[in-house]
Amino acid sequence: MFLFRFLFRVALLPFKILLAMVGLTFRTGFAVGKAPVTASRAAVRVVGVRGWLLFFVGLALGLLFAPGPGRELRAKLQGLAQGGAGVDDDLQAKVAFELAHAPRTWHLPQPNVIVTGNRVELVGTAATAEDRDELARVAGAIPGVGGVDVVITVPGTDATAD
Repeated sequence: MFLFRFLFRVALLPFKILLAMVGLTFRTGFAVGKAPVTASRAAVRVVGVRGWLLFFVGLALGLLFAPGPGRELRAKLQGLAQGGAGVDDDLQAKVAFELAHAPRTWHLPQPNVIVTGNRVELVGTAATAEDRDELARVAGAIPGVGGVDVVITVPGTDATAD
């Protein structure tokens, strides 16, 4: 019987440590038909304001140290904190990708994309004025783009669109 109690307590030790970290305490023992369990006052507090506070702190730490998209979010936030560096590169890559893969513009000659703040400047040549306008419409529809300046020339004409 002593060996059984010892093994039972050793098996419960990691769980007791884990629960003690959140403020729950348990007493292990034997009684006929039940194992007595007591919860401390801290268990009630974990569910209340303290519990919500710890939840949000944990959520913020999880977002801060998450791999993948969280890492990209962290880089963006650090770039914004340092004066906006790095955000232009993301928007430039997004606009260039969308122009190269959009069904209406993938077949057109791709313009150079220059981003300043949230304004996009398209520089290059297009076969027709309709192609130039289509490139401007697709670039303007991308989330994060505040405005599009078009400096795309059409051979045979001297005009560029704004």
